[in-house]
Amino acid sequence: MRCIPIVSFGEAKTLKVCELSPSEIKQKETLADDEVLIEVHYSGINFADIVMRLGFYPDAPPRPFVPGYEVSGVVKKIGAKVGNCNIGDKVYAGTFFGGHSDYVKIPQWQVLKLPAHLGLEQAAGVPVAFITAYNAFFRMGRVQDGDKIMLDCASGGVGSMALFLLKGMKVDVLGLTSSPSKKSSIEKWGARAMTHEEFAKSNELDFNFILNSQGGKSIRKHFSHLAPTGRIVCLGVSEGIKEGKRDYLQILKTVISMPRFSVMELFNHNKGVFALNALHLMENQEWIKKRMADFNIIEEKKIVPFIGEIYQAEDVAQAHKALENKKVTGKVLLQWR
Repeated sequence: MRCIPIVSFGEAKTLKVCELSPSEIKQKETLADDEVLIEVHYSGINFADIVMRLGFYPDAPPRPFVPGYEVSGVVKKIGAKVGNCNIGDKVYAGTFFGGHSDYVKIPQWQVLKLPAHLGLEQAAGVPVAFITAYNAFFRMGRVQDGDKIMLDCASGGVGSMALFLLKGMKVDVLGLTSSPSKKSSIEKWGARAMTHEEFAKSNELDFNFILNSQGGKSIRKHFSHLAPTGRIVCLGVSEGIKEGKRDYLQILKTVISMPRFSVMELFNHNKGVFALNALHLMENQEWIKKRMADFNIIEEKKIVPFIGEIYQAEDVAQAHKALENKKVTGKVLLQWR
């Protein structure tokens, strides 16, 4: 069995595939009654994994630890009381760290059978993007027909998932991207497209909902583009990460520049500000168990996540570099077999 641990913080080159020891393998193969062992075929890479690697992720466990929040593969072993899957089933799952491994052991409630219209590679791009996009847009943002929407990360895994979820709704969607070459993909997915620079020069106003992933000063700027009763949901601080390096000054500047909204200010503007941490949603077991049925939408709407690049697990450093330098459109995956 193999995994990709974060042993030391730093650039992408610090990541390497490692073999598990015999004792670690035995521990992974020993299942509780409600646990499932998955032979992983694909693991999803998220921007949070880059932040972890740099040492800026406050929820990460002590080193060494294995990052990774989502996998797809085949069930190899099940506990005595597992009832939602069988050995040999193709599945996908959300994980609380540990997903960058070729085998994962997790409770059965985190495991979902593969929808008929998806392959294993596509399913690996579902869990994090879906949980993030669905809850940001439809639970926090309460997006509905007639809304004008902007998302500042439209060409990535979460952004593309959001655009697929919005298909069929009567909404006006503007997607932003860092690269002019990615605008055609956003338009193909059904939205208008601009670069961040073009949007900064535009007079686009009166958005009912904005998804912000940049953090820092951009939150205040985006807030000014909201219509009365508009909502903004903040996902992270991608502006604090530049070229995949441990730049304490850059991350500090981004965090310090995050706006502080008072209730009185919100009274004056009649606007709402939310923040979403998908990991904390997943860790709230009672909450997430009640909402696993939300994933039925993937099959009902025949949603197929856009997979941008698939790297062999041994090329994990190259995969991280592509994602942190914004060279990829859509979801980035690691392939184990």
